[in-house]
Amino acid sequence: MNNDYTPVKVNEPVVTPGQNCWRIGDFYVTAQPTDPEGLNVAHGLGIKSVICLRDATEQAIPPYLAFDPDEDIRLTSLAMNFANIPFPHGIPQNQFDTRAGAVLAVLNQLPKPLLMHCSSGDRASALWAIHLIVNCGVPKPEAIKYAEMSGLKQFLPYVQNYAS
Repeated sequence: MNNDYTPVKVNEPVVTPGQNCWRIGDFYVTAQPTDPEGLNVAHGLGIKSVICLRDATEQAIPPYLAFDPDEDIRLTSLAMNFANIPFPHGIPQNQFDTRAGAVLAVLNQLPKPLLMHCSSGDRASALWAIHLIVNCGVPKPEAIKYAEMSGLKQFLPYVQNYAS
């Protein structure tokens, strides 16, 4: 991957129209993919792995979909890899930092292209920023700038206070 980390809008229907769906090289940062259509589209795009950052107790908060308890089954049927590392809203910073370490480990192991999602793209963008800081050596302010382009909002303080 080159050093241009500018997110590019994905126009294929992976998520509900109008929601965050961005590609940066071999990574996709998105809202909750629709099932089965969005997951089929992701498979058709050649995505080999999915990381879900959602907590299984998350309900639908329109326009965002509820947690999809069958996502792993659908992805497995498509021969795609799946990991779920939940980042609940209101998580303490130290737990965010610990779980971010788990995401970084999984990012380095799963086959690419890889899609990382939450409900809206906010948490996925936060973890994308952490990846840029830790794995790519991007300075924190620049990583935050890229992540804000792909949906980082409420989880911004977690990135700002991240202690690697």
